[in-house]
Amino acid sequence: MDLAHSLSRLIQAESYSGREERAVRVLVSLLEELGLRAEVDEAGNVEAVLGSQEPEILLTGHIDVVPAGDPGAWPHPPFAGVIEGGKVWGRGAVDMKGPLVAMLGAIQQLKGQELGGRVRFLATVQEEVGGLGSRYASSRLKLQPPKAILLGEPSARQVMRGHRGRGEIWADFPGEQAHAALASGTNPIYPLALFLTQLEQHAESFDIRLTPTRLETYPEATNVVPGVARAVLDLRYEPGADIHDLLDGLRDIAGEASVYIPEEELVSGPVRLGISALLPAYSLESDHPLLEVALRTLKQDSAGFWGFTTDAPYLAWSGAPVIGYGPGDPALAHTTFEHIGIDELEAAAQAYAGLVQALLQA
Repeated sequence: MDLAHSLSRLIQAESYSGREERAVRVLVSLLEELGLRAEVDEAGNVEAVLGSQEPEILLTGHIDVVPAGDPGAWPHPPFAGVIEGGKVWGRGAVDMKGPLVAMLGAIQQLKGQELGGRVRFLATVQEEVGGLGSRYASSRLKLQPPKAILLGEPSARQVMRGHRGRGEIWADFPGEQAHAALASGTNPIYPLALFLTQLEQHAESFDIRLTPTRLETYPEATNVVPGVARAVLDLRYEPGADIHDLLDGLRDIAGEASVYIPEEELVSGPVRLGISALLPAYSLESDHPLLEVALRTLKQDSAGFWGFTTDAPYLAWSGAPVIGYGPGDPALAHTTFEHIGIDELEAAAQAYAGLVQALLQA
C-alpha cells in the first residue's frame, strides 16, 4: 500500500459531517485491496477485522472533516490531495484521514504475522459534530469489549491519555416583544448585558474556562425589541469538574433567564441520536498497565492530554481503555495549511503495528 497516494484518494473524497459516503467508499476499497472484508453499519461507520481469536485491539478514527472555508486561502486546493515536498496536503490530512491511512498501513504490516489475537479497524462518522458514529458503535463494542482501543487523533506521535471536556451553555433572557419606537416593557438585552458583566467579574470562581462566544436575539429585526435575548457560552472543563455546580452558579447571577445545556438530534441513515451539547472529558489513569505498555513500546516517558475533544469518552463506554496516538501536528488541524509528512505516515504505521503486537501480548 502506498500510504501517500491512499491518503490523497481519501482527501479527494470530500466528507463533511453527515456526508461521508464518498470517503466511506474509498475506505472500503482500500480495505478490500488489503484482502479484508469491509462492512458499513447502519450509521455509516466502516469496519473490518484481521484475525479471529481474542483478545482484540481496536484501531479507530473518524472519517468526517470540518469545512474547508475559502479555497483561495489554501496553498493547494483543499480537496485535491496534492503530494508535494514529501507532504500530503488537504482537508483531513491531519484530522484525521492521515491517521486512518497509517492504521491501514499497520494492518498491512500485521498481515501474515502471528498476532495472538485480532485487530479491528473502525472508521466513524460525525465525530466533528457530536460523535454519532462512535456513540452508535460503542453499544456493539460493549457486547465484546476490546482489550484496548487505539484512537488516532493527531498528537505528533505522542501517547495521549485524555482531554478536557467541551460544552455549550445557553442563557435565554425573556423580554416583551414590541416595536422599538413604542416599547415600554422589558428589553432583555439589558439583563443579558448585566449577566455578562457579572460573569466577567466572577468567572475565575467557577474554576472552569467559560467564554461568551455569541449573542442572539429573537426576532432578529433591528427595529423590534426582542422577545428573547440569548448568550451562548463556550465551556471547557477538566475531568472531574462539577458541571451542576457551575450551572447553579450561573443561574444565581442570571435572574429570570433560563440557563441550560441544549440538545440536538443527529441523523445518519436510519440512526437517530439525541446529543447533548456537553461533550464529556476523558482521562485514563496514568498508571494503567496498558498505557504503561504503550509508553514502553514507543520509548516515551509520559502520556499527554489533547487540547480538543475526541471520540474517546464514547468509545470508553465499551469498557475498554482508550489510548491516543496519531501522526500529524495537531496545530494544523482545521487550518488552511493542513498537511502531513509522508515520513510521519510511515513512522505511525510502524508504531501502530508495534503497539498492536505489544498490547496483544501484555
